[in-house]
Amino acid sequence: MRREGAGKRFGMPATLVTLAATVLTLAGCVAAAPPPAGITPAQRAEATKQDLALRWSTLTDGNPEFPAPKVVIVRYTNYLDEAQTIAACLRRSGYPKAVATASGDVIDTTLTPPESFPYNVAKYVCEAKYPVDPLELGYLSDAQEEYLYSYWQNETIPCLRGQGVTVAALPPIAQFGEGYEDVGTMNPFTHLSAADQRDAARLETQCPPYPGQLYTASASRR
Repeated sequence: MRREGAGKRFGMPATLVTLAATVLTLAGCVAAAPPPAGITPAQRAEATKQDLALRWSTLTDGNPEFPAPKVVIVRYTNYLDEAQTIAACLRRSGYPKAVATASGDVIDTTLTPPESFPYNVAKYVCEAKYPVDPLELGYLSDAQEEYLYSYWQNETIPCLRGQGVTVAALPPIAQFGEGYEDVGTMNPFTHLSAADQRDAARLETQCPPYPGQLYTASASRR
């Protein structure tokens, strides 16, 4: 989602975090940092709207003569039930041979080319009724992006360097992408050299690429 307040500094250096945790442990009162807040219901709806708009634009080549059908969301789906749900919806919509494939797509092999556009429109309607949950797609709130930025900058990158890996610093926080896909490209592990990529499994164990609490708050709102 779009970032606000660019230019601020986030998080503490790893040494200060470790020192603070040590002091709290010695005091007998370890206080776990709360997980960052996930996307709001409004951001969830906006992410779905944008995803569906992109799907419709791709289907119609952006032709304004074909406005998208207005569809009410029945429920959100996840990666486990998305394809089966869309296939069932299509069968109810007049495509009895629609099936979910092993790759997660939904097809009807009985259709002729002239029938493909109506089918794709019907498929869009089903996808709009049962969209994939943005939380499932990994959309991040501003707080989660900031949390992830701080974690990568202060934990993952120093850890990788400690393992002898050459890795560049992250760009300024203001350039830290939007949503999951843009942010994901800045994961330090995506920029490892070919030699280090061969050692990625061990490095991920030593330097986990994602903090465990990143999605905790989002998951609680599903």
